[in-house]
Amino acid sequence: MEWKPALLAGLIAGAVLLIIPRGSPWSYLTFFSPVIMGRNLPTGVSLPLPVIWIIHLAVAEVYGLIISRLLVGVTQGRAILLGGAIGAVLYLINLGLVSAIWPAWRGAEAVVFFTHVVFGLIAGGAYRGWLRKGSY
Repeated sequence: MEWKPALLAGLIAGAVLLIIPRGSPWSYLTFFSPVIMGRNLPTGVSLPLPVIWIIHLAVAEVYGLIISRLLVGVTQGRAILLGGAIGAVLYLINLGLVSAIWPAWRGAEAVVFFTHVVFGLIAGGAYRGWLRKGSY
């Protein structure tokens, strides 16, 4: 695995989902919505927006590293599709952790699932794109 493209892939996908928090430009949420990987902060939880962005990008970097590690040796087209599938698996892990540790954060799971898949698609394509380009 190439570390720099992997970190860039997580950052790119995380940044896209900061701008489009639910992975869809038709969502009612904006850049200023308190969302971490598609999950709204539960009622009663208040964090400054820059802290939310940092947490979101930290999770994105971890996800990006996982996706990149699993995409070593995969072609560009397959990397995008496999990235989406890995995003779905990361959603299941995320759901398990959230359910066990922070159950109040559960809700709108279909949208959170979609966000994770979109993240995986973007990260997979970005990682393989950076590798192919070789100009990182």
